Amino acid sequence: MNTSVRDLLYTAEACDEGKSIRHIMEKELFMSSREITRCKQFDDGVCIRRANSSLSIPAFVGKSDADGLHPVFAGKSDSDGFSPVMIRECVFPGDVIRIRIYEDVENEGDIAANDIPLDIVYEDEDILVVNKPGDMVVHPSYAHYTDSLAGAVKGYYIRTSQNHVVRAIGRLDRETSGLVLFAKNRYVAAILSDRQGEMSKRKEYLALASGYFDVMQGTIDAPIGETPGQRMVRCVTDDGKRAVTHFAVVRQFDDFALVRLFLETGRTHQIRVHMAHTGHPLLGDGLYGKEIADSHGITRAALHAAHIEFTHPILKKKMSFDADLPQDMKIII
Repeated sequence: MNTSVRDLLYTAEACDEGKSIRHIMEKELFMSSREITRCKQFDDGVCIRRANSSLSIPAFVGKSDADGLHPVFAGKSDSDGFSPVMIRECVFPGDVIRIRIYEDVENEGDIAANDIPLDIVYEDEDILVVNKPGDMVVHPSYAHYTDSLAGAVKGYYIRTSQNHVVRAIGRLDRETSGLVLFAKNRYVAAILSDRQGEMSKRKEYLALASGYFDVMQGTIDAPIGETPGQRMVRCVTDDGKRAVTHFAVVRQFDDFALVRLFLETGRTHQIRVHMAHTGHPLLGDGLYGKEIADSHGITRAALHAAHIEFTHPILKKKMSFDADLPQDMKIII
């Protein structure tokens, strides 16, 4: 099995005394039952280094009940002083729990690596933030099997000898440029995926919207659903799902405006549909802005994911990133 490993370390504090390792994994490390079960499958998946060496760790051979007993040999520790432990064992202040996250990169799926250069905004051991160009799909499809952003990330991992599964957190439409977040391991991916709703509300977009705005800021609360007979086209419809978009005009030009947008919901094509619904389709939007007389040379929907922020699952600190407008949008303002 071709694997990548990420170690999580947790040092028990006074308030943790008497808590089980399972409790720490669930409540402090936010691990799902599925991930906990997977960790127990490895001999060194859950280990502990006792602050008090006189506290012995029970020795077991083979596997047993639902708390998961690893094949453990009495008194055996690794070079860092960690020994396998049952997750029902309790912790004491100063104990260090090590959770080892194994990746199976062979189960990544069918992503064709490519050599398309990446505009990397940030990278560490756990996450990768990339500024995606417009007119590029995030995930490979039948029509874009060899030129996806996921393929570019996979190619980058290969060239830099990083053994990670490609996991995009959230998505952008093919035509939309801007920030895309990737998780480098299954643990971080699970936490960030659970927080997507919160993250979406902290994401900001910039758009070039056609027409003159009489109202400089406001909220569009209009349900969005599928257009009958057109699977990929959305519209505002009473029987659609609730969709809420907040907007503010940054700068008004003669026949279009630079607009900043925030989403409360994440419907397909939400910004494009809402702006068209209000009479301000995005420049270059071939689906929802066919009536625009002059898109000023823009050949895609003029939408850019300019800002994202979230709490880092490992570092526990706020991360905030910005991406400048791409050249095709910047050149006309």
